[in-house]
Amino acid sequence: MLTIYPPREELADLLVTGPFADALRVAIQVRGLSLERLQHRLKVRGAPISVTALSYWQSGRRRPERPESLMALAHLEDVLGVPRAALSRLLGPPRPRGRSRRRELSARAPWDGSGLVLTAQHDRVDVASCGGVRGVRSRQVMQATSAGVDRWILCQETGSAQPALTAVRSCRVGRIARERTNGVLVAELLFDEPISAGGSIAIEYELIYPHPTVEHTHFRRFGERVHDYVLEIKFPAESPPASCEQFASGPAGTEMFGGARPAPVDSWGYAHAAALDFGPGLYGMRWTAAANASGSSTQGK
Repeated sequence: MLTIYPPREELADLLVTGPFADALRVAIQVRGLSLERLQHRLKVRGAPISVTALSYWQSGRRRPERPESLMALAHLEDVLGVPRAALSRLLGPPRPRGRSRRRELSARAPWDGSGLVLTAQHDRVDVASCGGVRGVRSRQVMQATSAGVDRWILCQETGSAQPALTAVRSCRVGRIARERTNGVLVAELLFDEPISAGGSIAIEYELIYPHPTVEHTHFRRFGERVHDYVLEIKFPAESPPASCEQFASGPAGTEMFGGARPAPVDSWGYAHAAALDFGPGLYGMRWTAAANASGSSTQGK
C-alpha cells in the first residue's frame, strides 16, 4: 500500500479550489524552503520582498496587490515550482484600489512539488491536419530528493478543453481535479513503489484532446534547470505546416538564442528542438498551418 502524503494531496486540491493563503502555505511546506530562503531566492531574481510580507501572505493577514508584490509573486511561483499564475489566479478580483494585475496561465506547464527533481523531459506533440494539437505524449525522468516519494502531481493549464489523461508507463492515474473556469487540470500520477532518496524513475503519460486546440504552439516553462529537454512535433504527411520555428525565453521573459529560429520538417513529418542544461525559462515551438489545411479547430469556440 502506498504511503500517503497529506500536504501534497492537500496542495493538489488547493491549487484548484483555493484559498490563496492556504495554497501558498502548503506549497511552501511541500517545497521545504524557509521564508528566509524564499526571500533570498526572490532577491537574487530582482524581486525583493520581506519575510514579514511572505508570512502575512501565507497566513491570510494580507495578500499581494501592489505591482511590485504581484511581480514578486510571479517569481515566487517559479521558485516553488508551480505553474505561472497557479497561485495568483486564486487571488480573485483585486480589491477596489484601482490596481490591476496580469493573469496569464502557462500552457502545458507541469509541476512536481513532490520531492522530485526533473532531469529529463521528452514531449511528442501530435498535430491535426488543421494545425491544432490533438494530443501530447510526455516522458519524464525524475530523481527523488527525499525518501518515500510515491507520486508526481501534474498541474497543467488546458484551456477550455477537457483532455483525457492516460498513464502509459510506470505510473497510474490517481485523483483528478478540474477547474473549468480557468482550464486547469490537476492529477496524481502514482508510482508502483515509493522511491528512496537519490533514486530515479521514468514515467510516461498522454493527454488527448476531444478536439484539436486552437493554439498552434507547444511549450514548457521550467522553474529550475533541466538537463535534457526534447520536443518533437509530428505533422500529418498530407498537411505539412507553412512554417515552423523554435523559441526560448528566460525567467524575465527576455528572448534567448538571438530570437526564434527555423525548425525544419523532415520527410517523415517531424520537426524537433532539443535543449541541454536549460532553465529557468520557457522553451517551445510554434507553427503556421498551410493555407489549404483541412478541418477546423473547435476548442474554445
